Amino acid sequence: MRWRDRFAVLYFPHGMMLSMVALILFFIHLSIFVSDINNFYFTHHYDRMSFHYTVVLTFSQVIGICWAAMGTLYAEMTENKAFQYFSLICLTLNGIMFFNRLSLEFLSIYYREENH
Repeated sequence: MRWRDRFAVLYFPHGMMLSMVALILFFIHLSIFVSDINNFYFTHHYDRMSFHYTVVLTFSQVIGICWAAMGTLYAEMTENKAFQYFSLICLTLNGIMFFNRLSLEFLSIYYREENH
């Protein structure tokens, strides 16, 4: 068996897997972001926010943006308009989520509890 998943090879067009993984990463980041928004604005439990994983979250968001950009490049080489729109939407959503996370990090910088 090869390193690729058979389901992904058989049912997704070439380059679509990059956009799908970027969309899955977007939903993971969205759930973490919604949890942090809830803890910051509504419940004021700052110790439950994801401050300890800021570097990991930022790195995975950059990876998601890169995968979405590569999926968009693959989509632009095809003639399938639906695939092009889907990949551009994935790229846009990942970029917006990155800047939302960055703005939340700067807004909550005074509430961090640094332990060294």
